[in-house]
Amino acid sequence: MKKLIAILAIVVMIVTFVRVVPSVQGETVKTIVVYVGKTTGTIDGKSTTLDQAPVIVNGRTLVPIRFISEAFGSTVEWNGSTREVTIKLLNNTIVLKIDSPTATVNGYTVYLDAPATIIKQTGRTVVPLRFVSDSLGADVTWNATDKSVTVKFSEDWVKNPAEITFWHAMQAALGKALTKLIDEFNATHPRYKIVQTAIANYTSLQQKTTAAVASGQPPVLTQAYENWVANYMLGNLLTPIEKFVKDPSMGLSQSEINDFFPIMWKDGYMPDGKMWMMPFNKSVEVMYYNIEMLKEAGFDHPPRTWDEFATMVKALTKSDGSQWGASIGGDVDLWYAMVHEWGGRVLTDDYKNVLFDKDPNVLNMVTFMNDLYKNGYIHFTTGYNYQTDFGNKKCAFVIASTASYTYIDQAVAGKFKWAQAPIPAGPKGQYTVMYGTNVVIFGQKYSAVVQRGAWDFVKWFDAPYQTARWSIDTGYLPVRKSALDLPVFKQFLASNPERKAGFDSLNFAIIQPPTKEWNQARSDIGAELQKIYLQKISPADGIKELGAKLRSYIH
Repeated sequence: MKKLIAILAIVVMIVTFVRVVPSVQGETVKTIVVYVGKTTGTIDGKSTTLDQAPVIVNGRTLVPIRFISEAFGSTVEWNGSTREVTIKLLNNTIVLKIDSPTATVNGYTVYLDAPATIIKQTGRTVVPLRFVSDSLGADVTWNATDKSVTVKFSEDWVKNPAEITFWHAMQAALGKALTKLIDEFNATHPRYKIVQTAIANYTSLQQKTTAAVASGQPPVLTQAYENWVANYMLGNLLTPIEKFVKDPSMGLSQSEINDFFPIMWKDGYMPDGKMWMMPFNKSVEVMYYNIEMLKEAGFDHPPRTWDEFATMVKALTKSDGSQWGASIGGDVDLWYAMVHEWGGRVLTDDYKNVLFDKDPNVLNMVTFMNDLYKNGYIHFTTGYNYQTDFGNKKCAFVIASTASYTYIDQAVAGKFKWAQAPIPAGPKGQYTVMYGTNVVIFGQKYSAVVQRGAWDFVKWFDAPYQTARWSIDTGYLPVRKSALDLPVFKQFLASNPERKAGFDSLNFAIIQPPTKEWNQARSDIGAELQKIYLQKISPADGIKELGAKLRSYIH
């Protein structure tokens, strides 16, 4: 019996070995090395001559597409009448039009770093190096020392794309918009496959990710708020995003970095000075208002200050209780912004000391708001009931993220005209809070190829054309300044001028503390505001109680 077991064990080992070895041996990688300005190169180590050397135009490296494509086994067709190059490789079809800033990959429009162009001296077409990597599923490395470009390709990479797990909390219209972009990325980047898992809400996403980190099995990519990341960093599985940003072969140029809205780029940094996150679905808090209700009450513009707001909500409130001025809950983000608007600060700049409860300006602000609640001019709501109130014309104002646009639109259902406006200004200035999550990469558990695929997706998602379309479909803000100059976005804003409120607010947006303690603080602040605004405790006692509570773990 023991002999039989031993023999079976040996057989299993042999079968296992036989199953593994072919997949390793079967991966044939073709390697091409070419040099900028030179017509000599190598294919799999053998010298070859090119009829067109790679060139650098406006800081972009352009490579001869026919030479590289055919070396990989592609078919290349030229249409002189349309000036188009069609490349077919496995199940992928790429169409390039000369001097056009776009190409099509498997039916999707792709914006190029630089247009495909024909070199007059040789008549050969050159295209951006990055396009080769993305559309063919190749691995491209740039060596600045000898100005060489190494391009590697294996059919196996395209036939068996590297899977990148991505957890997120985008639902309804937001989820559909994200799925559309993920499908496009997968189709235009054949080496990778983003496998998404949609979690019900942010709370569940945080809990699931925290548990996955604890078990050592996190997803490759996930959405994350700043204070969540402070905890994720403790698991030693998270990779600083700056590793990818600074990589000479796949990172971002300084001009690309400068194209991000400064506050969104800054939001990726943690107190240790490292950049751990990239902006993903970013928004700011704005005011939504019923244009028709304001007009009927004699107002021709939304409130620009909180004093104007107080005047308007009083005028809009009906004595029979059927209508009130605004529906606002224990909004921590609004409170945080208003503390600044009244000249206060919540914490010290190093996030280690509590300040707000010792500042009379903060008490004045909370008292101001509490009076409006106490007199029925603001209705206290929980969850997303403010959307229902607004859609049913129970109130004229609500405060929410720009990304609430699709939900507000659904609640209103065409019953009246409405718009967005920046948060009103306080006595000491105007502020709003940066909303939305960033995205992080848990790279320590995964291969270099998977990490690169995750980074390629993040970089692609944040590119001007993608971030513009994401904004149009969801209400989130583009993360890149140049997205605002794209024809598709200019046309959108011309047709939807009210959506400019979010962009107008970026100049005075602020970021909340990126610390692990802030997650608990948000919960405590929301609970205390509810007690105050529901008249269960006075503003003075509530602020005092809240300060003591936060000080017990923030120090």
